[in-house]
Amino acid sequence: MTQTAKSSGPTTTKSAFTHRSTHPLVLDLLLVKEFGAECIGWEPATLWSEIQSTWHTTVSEVNRNKIHAIRICHSTDTPYEKWEVFEKVCLGLYGLTPSFDVIQRHTPQRCAGALDMMAQVRKHPFSSEIHKYVGACMLDHGVAYGPESLGPCNPIIAPLVGASLQNRVRNSVERGVVPTFDGTNEDDVQIMKSISIKDFQKNLNTLLLSQINSLFEGK
Repeated sequence: MTQTAKSSGPTTTKSAFTHRSTHPLVLDLLLVKEFGAECIGWEPATLWSEIQSTWHTTVSEVNRNKIHAIRICHSTDTPYEKWEVFEKVCLGLYGLTPSFDVIQRHTPQRCAGALDMMAQVRKHPFSSEIHKYVGACMLDHGVAYGPESLGPCNPIIAPLVGASLQNRVRNSVERGVVPTFDGTNEDDVQIMKSISIKDFQKNLNTLLLSQINSLFEGK
């Protein structure tokens, strides 16, 4: 999931269920296309059995986690409203297994990607609780300005990092400034952090489009 768009992904619908780099939205599209939207409510055992019968393959643990996460986003509002549910769904979207007895705070990159993917699943608004949680993740990693899907978190952390710093970094990122780390710009580190988040989201979306074209184009 974190590989670049140029990296290999599944080349057949069958391999999509075992390839660790399959985008979770591609798995969602495959299931809904084949079984209809009602499959969202199936018991997991039924879903795995139907996948086995249809594509003659098992589902890897990594992709079971992704499918579980997507199904939760489809069926309930809680990932969009409760930070503790968002945290676990975010893990699942990247193929990771949640641990429900500990806090597993994410990188800003993972948060940004999850917010973007979840917004593509449903247009349900994210609560301020989610944005506060993501803002805390940004502070954990020393990120002052979050681009794109992290935008709503910026006002939350502004009193702690400074609105002026956020504005400078935002302007630099929007103008395509490339940090030189030659000592002439005190914001270079923050600009690079924001660019890395933006690039992470771009790679995920490019990966999604690449896999859709490969698995669905002309089919």
